[in-house]
Amino acid sequence: MSRQSDKLAQLERIARLKAERELKRFAAFNLHMKQAQTHAAAMRTALDQSYRSTAPLSVAEARIANAQAGRSARELHQAETELARMQPRFEAARRDAAREFGRAEVLLNLSAQSRAEEKAPRY
Repeated sequence: MSRQSDKLAQLERIARLKAERELKRFAAFNLHMKQAQTHAAAMRTALDQSYRSTAPLSVAEARIANAQAGRSARELHQAETELARMQPRFEAARRDAAREFGRAEVLLNLSAQSRAEEKAPRY
């Protein structure tokens, strides 16, 4: 019986290493996703500010303001497109990390349960 609990402990260590790798991968992806969200929010703010300006403008200033608003709108569209493109892979990385972490926890519990059963007196 000791062999089974040892095997479970070895499997748990392997699962824990895989879980750590997946969690690090997810953390890096999460950081990248947060940066993309921050960039999109900054573009929304810039576009909103350009439309909220109520100061009277000359024709030249209006052209510049229009060009800036157009550039902000294009950058916002690109940022939102990038976020939409990244979202499925982000969700897959999150699921993979959760699955590997759950697997390691289950193996840890099974190993502890097996050791407890081995130590229990038999009548």
